[in-house]
Amino acid sequence: MFDSADSYQNIFNQRADAYHQAMLNWPDAREQEFRAILQGLDIRAGTRMLDIPAGGGYLASYLPDNVRLHHLETSELFARLFDQHCHSGSRHPLSLCSLDHLPLPDNSIDIALSLAGLHHTQDKRPLFAELYRCLCPGGTLVLADAHADSATARFLDGWVNTHNSMGHHGWYFDQQTTEQLRNSGFDDIKAACRNYHWHFDSALQAGEYCRLMFGIDRAEASDVSEVLARELGFDRLTDGRIGLRWQLHFITACKSGG
Repeated sequence: MFDSADSYQNIFNQRADAYHQAMLNWPDAREQEFRAILQGLDIRAGTRMLDIPAGGGYLASYLPDNVRLHHLETSELFARLFDQHCHSGSRHPLSLCSLDHLPLPDNSIDIALSLAGLHHTQDKRPLFAELYRCLCPGGTLVLADAHADSATARFLDGWVNTHNSMGHHGWYFDQQTTEQLRNSGFDDIKAACRNYHWHFDSALQAGEYCRLMFGIDRAEASDVSEVLARELGFDRLTDGRIGLRWQLHFITACKSGG
């Protein structure tokens, strides 16, 4: 198990390929999640956007083509997968960097987004300071990750932890996260948990997706689907598909002065 400040980079330099394969096999499974982080944002032609950590660049599929999106990533393996996939030669660049030094000028981003990657980083304060620096006055930051008291976090640090040979330990969002954002200069901070579904054709497909996504190498897809049903739950969706219940904590913050 990794528990250092750069654990995201260490983890995904080893298992980003399995995560990426899950996203390639079922690219729309997390559609509701990607749309949730964009909910309510004023995105126009030419809007300057940042996605960190960007993984394989999955968020771009849910954005208009006329935005100016910059992917930032710390994992070299994710960067290679980004280049090998359909994003090779993309008009939206990806840059490798550390979380405490973003390769962007001051006041150069309108909207910064971070979806479901920050629980792998214990000390988020350097990143928050860098995001504040890069955002233009009036810019918006949206973070989404599991809350420390959520069923999502319990599933990841419980069953996934014991069935992933690398282990799984997260530093999840809580009241301290909001305080750290405020201490970094952000204001108008709003936080709320949102419930939605990851959707699949079957519970077994959900099990295989999560097995790849979370590096579960000590269980079969059928075992994973049984645990998902027990710990998180499935719903039958109106289109006949299966919806895995999922929840993240969404935090919106602004840089004043716009």
